[in-house]
Amino acid sequence: MGFDYCFVCGENNPHGLHIHFEKDGDGVVGYFHTEPHHMGWPNVQHGGITSSLLDEASAYVPLHLGLVTVTAELNIAFKKPIRVGERVRIEADPTKISSRLLLVDAKITGEDGEEKASSKAKMIVLTKAQKEELGIGELS
Repeated sequence: MGFDYCFVCGENNPHGLHIHFEKDGDGVVGYFHTEPHHMGWPNVQHGGITSSLLDEASAYVPLHLGLVTVTAELNIAFKKPIRVGERVRIEADPTKISSRLLLVDAKITGEDGEEKASSKAKMIVLTKAQKEELGIGELS
């Protein structure tokens, strides 16, 4: 997304998750391997990490459509624990696209295809003035 220090995708953030999302149709897909320092409960990935993965995947959908957005709402359903050492797939797809709003569904699945968590995000398309106010130029 052009931000080298983003916690989820930034390559230069030494504490980050270093996720890379690829375009997949109108959506995106990425993968993550849970390490011990991502724990909340013993041997279980912290829910905040799970939330961050879903939010970032949702944010990459409009990016790949050439839009700059912010998350206005993120509703998450935690379904199964993500265990330390587990590799998961994160995917997100748009369900509604308009000039000022994107709705995005995302989910995390284990290697066996079992759904671990899902989300519904409301992404607001920023105006030029809003981007300037936040110090965001055009993203490439």
